[in-house]
Amino acid sequence: MAIPETLITPRLILRQFTMDDAPVVQALAGDVCIAAGVLSIPHPYTLDDAWQWIGQHPSLRQSGEQFIFAVTELRSRVLAGAVSIRVNEEHAHAELGYWIGRPFQGRGYATEAAGAMLEFGFLGLHLHRIYARHLAWNTPSSRVLSHIGMSFEGTMQGHACKWGVFHDVHLYGIQAGDFYMNSLETNNSRLGKPHGDR
Repeated sequence: MAIPETLITPRLILRQFTMDDAPVVQALAGDVCIAAGVLSIPHPYTLDDAWQWIGQHPSLRQSGEQFIFAVTELRSRVLAGAVSIRVNEEHAHAELGYWIGRPFQGRGYATEAAGAMLEFGFLGLHLHRIYARHLAWNTPSSRVLSHIGMSFEGTMQGHACKWGVFHDVHLYGIQAGDFYMNSLETNNSRLGKPHGDR
């Protein structure tokens, strides 16, 4: 199956990272407020960290282990963040992850990009389940995951250590059948609206 290089949503282009993106990645991910909420992002986050991270993407993609996309604005082409799914082929499931730089937060980009990843995972990779985790204090992530149809499945107490502090982690998930049902209901709802309400 051919994996698309880019995915397009109403306001975003999800594309492959290039080494030219490294300075912007360093600036956005180097923000302590971003690093605090993402376990895989160290702080300080250097330009070398960005180069090393981007350099791993082609092999991860080729092996089918992880698909990482740059979240860019459709009109300006400005890089706003990242979104990914890490695949476990044996169990036909994947973990969704994302971050959006602080200058771009509050615009719904995380919801739009994460929703596109669900479509990519279920329709493109034919996964059975997609899940996501976030630190319990990160309530914006709870809203993002709920908005794209994922269900809260429980709290893993003291599950993650960030900067020497243990945190509870919230787990969300969705299976293919629920995704298809949600998509059908959304499409039927849109079809039933008067033209002036679309």
